[in-house]
Amino acid sequence: MDDYQLISQLSFETMNMVMFMKEEYHFRFQVREVVEALDENQSRDVTVLARIRNDKKDLIHEGLFRVRFNSIGVYPSPADVAGQISSRHLQRVLLVELKRYIKPQRKYLSPGKYKPVW
Repeated sequence: MDDYQLISQLSFETMNMVMFMKEEYHFRFQVREVVEALDENQSRDVTVLARIRNDKKDLIHEGLFRVRFNSIGVYPSPADVAGQISSRHLQRVLLVELKRYIKPQRKYLSPGKYKPVW
């Protein structure tokens, strides 16, 4: 095998790995409950139901995750995510998506239980 074939082989294998990591996920979130955290930052804890599907519409995971928010920021619980999701890539994506879901709703989320929407 000459150098060109070896380089072609390596770049092809690398390309396959990149394609694997680019798997798309579809998230569906629903607020279930909001509770006062009773800390000095006037934080609230939100329990969010998440449904995660892959690009083929197969259900990958469904579970409840906690997200704390206050006037400073939005903080999804890494322990909840790591306890339920084994894939590191999906863990990172889910943390970002939870934050993105809660952030625009902060000023409208008052303590209490919320009815299921779907």
